[in-house]
Amino acid sequence: GVFVTTPRAAQDASMVDVATQLSGFSAGAVLRAAVLDASGAAVAQAETPVLGASVRQSLTVNNARLWSVDDPYLYTLVSELLVSGEVVDSERTTFGIRSFSIDAQDGFRLNGVPMKLKGGCVHHDNGLLGAASYDRAEERKIELMKASGYNAIRCAHNPPAPAMLDACDRLGMLVIDETF
Repeated sequence: GVFVTTPRAAQDASMVDVATQLSGFSAGAVLRAAVLDASGAAVAQAETPVLGASVRQSLTVNNARLWSVDDPYLYTLVSELLVSGEVVDSERTTFGIRSFSIDAQDGFRLNGVPMKLKGGCVHHDNGLLGAASYDRAEERKIELMKASGYNAIRCAHNPPAPAMLDACDRLGMLVIDETF
């Protein structure tokens, strides 16, 4: 139940919005969120009283390092549910701070910079390994595509495996997911 977006992605100050859906809570509970950089240092924090099953938080990351295909820098959001000051549940969510836009005049822009998408279509399989998803196989597939000059892949017909999406985030590959 944690969904992270970056409605403002800029190096000086980026806005990180977090929507958390809770499946049960106690009166007086607090949701604590911390954005950690790649070294594990906290760069933004928020504590929000839990008043219902849905909690929204906004955090500002100053001096943000923006995710790109050449520098796939990732942050980690640590969400903790506290009841009477004690952590009763926690979740870690990895994300990159980035923005994109598409228009007829400038085409695709990542973090405000125009770029051409170079890639191909990926279906659900891993060649001889079949339709099963193996973390290392998904990572290898993305490594090979990056080595071939790809910066984007299109997924159609089947949803991409979570392991493939994780590899794309870590290795700097854009994904166009057309399944749903």
